[in-house]
Amino acid sequence: MGEENDIQMHEALASILSRNPKQPREEPEVANNIGQQLLHMELTSAPLSIRRRIRDVVATLRPTRILEVGSGIGHLSAWLLDLWERQGKTPESYELVESGARFSVILTRLLQRYDAADWARVTVGGFEQLAAESTAWQAAAATAVSQTAVASLGDSPLLVPADLIIIDVGESSQSACIEAALPLLSNAGVLLTIEPEVPIGEVDAADVAAQAQIVSFQAWIDLIRQLSDSHHLAFQPLTGGTLVAVSGR
Repeated sequence: MGEENDIQMHEALASILSRNPKQPREEPEVANNIGQQLLHMELTSAPLSIRRRIRDVVATLRPTRILEVGSGIGHLSAWLLDLWERQGKTPESYELVESGARFSVILTRLLQRYDAADWARVTVGGFEQLAAESTAWQAAAATAVSQTAVASLGDSPLLVPADLIIIDVGESSQSACIEAALPLLSNAGVLLTIEPEVPIGEVDAADVAAQAQIVSFQAWIDLIRQLSDSHHLAFQPLTGGTLVAVSGR
């Protein structure tokens, strides 16, 4: 019975990653403008197919609380904000987390563009630290004997538990951020991330960047092996990369 349930859960998670035919294929105007801005700033973001599919997942799941880690200047964020504007229905909370204040002004203006200030916010700080503090806050709140005791804890650093967490932080810290994020998921929550590229060919021992990529990819492999025993996993190959979904058992 347990094995049958696991298979059903895996199939359900895989179906979540399918294309949502009710959603438009073209890139929203604001997102397209941000893409042009990225080119001028010599920055990159997730491939178009990945951004579109994450939007589809959000449209299908309709999560109440969303946490986007590694928002950059809001390329993916604009897709999600466009979705909610078209639907005429917003989530309870949408939090964009960036490690430094460099992009916070741009992200704040994006939220203002969509009149999202009442239910969305930008949080600046190292995600692993914020996640650890939020996990501790959740544990303390769960054992508090009264609402007064919960109130005395103050606010959690992050708006958790989250129904959907999106991790796009680059390969070097990806695995660590995923591990930090998993305790912040709600019971039926889903984490989305992009599978890192496989290192190819011979690597010169003096090539620091290539060596770092190998180390990061090995950390990813180790994490996937670990999660395969404790979580449900689904992989969706797309043009430009593979979208990965993780949920609890």
